[in-house]
Amino acid sequence: MKAISVKEPFRIELIDLEKPIPQKGEALLEVLYVGICGSDMSLYKGKMSGYASYPRVPGHELAARIVEIDEDNEYGLKKGMTVTVNPYYNCGKCYSCRRGFVNCCVDNQTMGLAREGVCAEYITMPLERIYDGKELDPLELALIEPFCISYHGVKRAEIQPGENILVVGSGTIGLFAMVAAKLKGASVIMCDVAEEKLKMAVEIFGADGY
Repeated sequence: MKAISVKEPFRIELIDLEKPIPQKGEALLEVLYVGICGSDMSLYKGKMSGYASYPRVPGHELAARIVEIDEDNEYGLKKGMTVTVNPYYNCGKCYSCRRGFVNCCVDNQTMGLAREGVCAEYITMPLERIYDGKELDPLELALIEPFCISYHGVKRAEIQPGENILVVGSGTIGLFAMVAAKLKGASVIMCDVAEEKLKMAVEIFGADGY
């Protein structure tokens, strides 16, 4: 199968890999769409020292289709289902994991940085990390991971209807934060150094101003 590999900073290649074989408790997924995160760009530019190693298949935002699975599973996952995944691996044993703060795991391994990512024709994933796409269009489903980051921040902020919110940064995460805040009933003003991004935030995505 074909995959993308960042061999070293500023060197990327299309490579051939063996099609992965799912182990017990895993499914084989056909990758449909992959989003490009800022961390993927930083990997390419050599700016992820301490977080990534080379060579590395990048990518962690995706929509995929289940092509091989033991359908006798507790997650309701079936062959042919369109899905997305949780790309953040944690050890489950350290102090942070035991307290439920898996994002602070001492051995956090994000796909596409510390372990192989999703820029390949096929990947395998543990069943517990696969999520039903709920019939979302695959192009939209590939946006779920970055949207979850933004929504989590809005949720933690406990934004209330009628509040005035300032979002600093009009990139993908900032735009999704604006959308999530508006879903909570807030009025959102965007801030950025790039005026074209601010105009897009208002004219296309529905921000209330900048």
